[in-house]
Amino acid sequence: MATRSIVDMRYRKYSNALHSAVTTNDVINAYLKTVDEVIPAAAHGVYELDMTSLSVIRSRCNSRGDWLDRYEEYGRQDDPVLQFVLKKGHAVDSSRLLSEEQWESSGARKALSFRGLAHSLEAPVVISGVFFGTINFARHSELPPFSIAELHTANLLSEQLAIALERALHHETTGRRVSTLERTLDRLGQAVIVTNLGGQVLYQNSTARRDWGVEVDIEGSLLPGAAADAILSAMSEFRMLGKRVLIRNMEDEKLHRRAVVKSYRLSDGEDTAVSLFFPYADGPAARQLPIWNLLTRREQEIAQLVSEGLTTKQISARAFISENTTKQHLKRIFIKTGVCSRAELIQLIWTCGQADRIG
Repeated sequence: MATRSIVDMRYRKYSNALHSAVTTNDVINAYLKTVDEVIPAAAHGVYELDMTSLSVIRSRCNSRGDWLDRYEEYGRQDDPVLQFVLKKGHAVDSSRLLSEEQWESSGARKALSFRGLAHSLEAPVVISGVFFGTINFARHSELPPFSIAELHTANLLSEQLAIALERALHHETTGRRVSTLERTLDRLGQAVIVTNLGGQVLYQNSTARRDWGVEVDIEGSLLPGAAADAILSAMSEFRMLGKRVLIRNMEDEKLHRRAVVKSYRLSDGEDTAVSLFFPYADGPAARQLPIWNLLTRREQEIAQLVSEGLTTKQISARAFISENTTKQHLKRIFIKTGVCSRAELIQLIWTCGQADRIG
């Protein structure tokens, strides 16, 4: 009973170490540092394998030597313990194969003998139903083979390792995706700023910092400026009025730049919003309204006709479409531009300086 209690304590230590690790490398390091306390062995390791060729994608062992090179050279392809594990999907050791001769004549046994090792135990590591690799143990020839209890423990060890590796792989994959997304957003010409509804910045791309001078303090709060005023005003209306989309004009006298700032509340269940800056200038460069890139060519045409003060019937005749189709176009235009009426759409267009040319 006391022996079992010690094993349980060591297993908990092993499990806690694995689940405290963040990256796959940390998980494997934790495994190597603690597994020998649960199943004592002269050598133990973790292998990630290519299932087609059984080649090693990566491996970590508690020691290295010529015997490992020999195992990879001719032992892995002639390892009846590994073949059994791949076929049956659970732990096995060399003493429980079909025959002792099968093990003694194998390439794996010959490779182990270069270090005086004779007994091998392996267990599969399966992540979300997909074979990942194996955990391996080896003992010297003068020691007894692995016990039935140790086979059971090896299965438990591999299950815990698989859970920890799956979590770490998910963490690393998410991190890579976030990094890729951030690099992509940094290449955009438009400023992108993500905040909570209190105006605290969660993310901003390089354009926001470089072209619009958006600055935050150590807690992520926006520092005073035209961009900050536009964003904070939008967040206030999201909180107080329940709006989901807001468009406003912004002029930064310090930077001598003007923009249409469009802010979206991401969802009712999230305390998050994103603000996009569409820059424009006076004169010929301002002839294309920044919001046009939000609309289809047909919607741009309808918006142009609205800005000329035409009625639905007149727009339909000019565009050669039915009045119902015109109304559907208008609904989509209102949603995309964040306005609620023709009057607001016209004001948005003419506030930006023109409606006499659509790109």
